[in-house]
Amino acid sequence: MASRYLQVNGTHVTEAQSYLLLMSGSTLFVDKSRDRVRPVVNLFLDELEEIDQYSWASGTLAWLYRCLGQASRAGARGVAGCLTLLQCWIYEYFSGFRPSHFEPPVVGPDEAWASRWNGQPATGSVADPSVRLAFYRRALDSLTPSDVCWTPFHQRPHQAVRRSLYTGVIRFAEIGEFYDPARCLRQFGYRQMVPPPPSRPQRADRPEAPGGYVIRIPESFDAAWDALLSHMVHIDMYSQPWRRYPYETTVDYLDWFVAHSHCRVLQDDGDADRLVDSAAVRFDH
Repeated sequence: MASRYLQVNGTHVTEAQSYLLLMSGSTLFVDKSRDRVRPVVNLFLDELEEIDQYSWASGTLAWLYRCLGQASRAGARGVAGCLTLLQCWIYEYFSGFRPSHFEPPVVGPDEAWASRWNGQPATGSVADPSVRLAFYRRALDSLTPSDVCWTPFHQRPHQAVRRSLYTGVIRFAEIGEFYDPARCLRQFGYRQMVPPPPSRPQRADRPEAPGGYVIRIPESFDAAWDALLSHMVHIDMYSQPWRRYPYETTVDYLDWFVAHSHCRVLQDDGDADRLVDSAAVRFDH
């Protein structure tokens, strides 16, 4: 964004800032208002010469993390955030959810990776949201490790983007979320080990109603961002590259995972099975 507008003269600065506000509000930091933009974005557009000094990618991810947390509440009725990022991430890692009969092209070095999926219709669907939801939940529960493309972008992505091994807080304005690559080592081409305990926020309220969802992380945590060497997963000391298959784990990891995670998203009941079976014949794979 910066390179395109740094050469505008003074009379067009406002127009450039307005355009960038529109683009960031409608793509990176989308909320559920449909036609409004968070005013805080203006703070990052005051000086066009400085907009390339911000980590827009980590800010977008922090905002998406927060929106997904709110959407996980029982009372949520929608989801915000950069859903283009989420959808393309799903397509890259889970080939079974990609558009039907489509092989994504190779993109050039100056092209956005997400452009691989431009203009592709989603997999066939059905009108009843409950049936559709049950189908995709069952599809997730049926995934096996070999169904996942663990390193779609690079066999050792941390070698191409070193900061991807940063561990600490990522932030968008007042929104802070923890980012910890130790919990997804297989996405870096390494064996997954039992990760260390997660960092704890100063305050965490996660009620059923998403409006009361509050995660508060002290600003003192932000210092880690500027001290990368001391706040990153030194992956070669922490784990080893996989040897037999890309989803390799240590012998104790799966027991830990079962004890600390939800292994299924669909309830085991006959009604759910019937919904899934009725939907399966109407989905185009």
